[in-house]
Amino acid sequence: MDRIKLLKLEKLIECGQSEKFYHWKAWRRLRKEVLKLDNYECQNCKAKGKYKRGEIVHHVKHVIDRPDLALSIYDGKERQLITVCAQCHRDEHPE
Repeated sequence: MDRIKLLKLEKLIECGQSEKFYHWKAWRRLRKEVLKLDNYECQNCKAKGKYKRGEIVHHVKHVIDRPDLALSIYDGKERQLITVCAQCHRDEHPE
């Protein structure tokens, strides 16, 4: 992520408005890329040998904790963004 976008995101987080990030054109474009990469399949269900259509792109490391990874599919060799179904996303965010 470039420095300007990172500063904007950090400001949103500071103001309690991190949800505005999900309206950014860069996020919408990246979200589509991740959904295609995962064939619109929930990666958590797939890991359990089940199939469920995924419609949510989940940040493995939360945006608030790691804004520098907000627009990164990978964090080194590990996936940072994965496709999940609504139930698995709720399980990831019980709060």
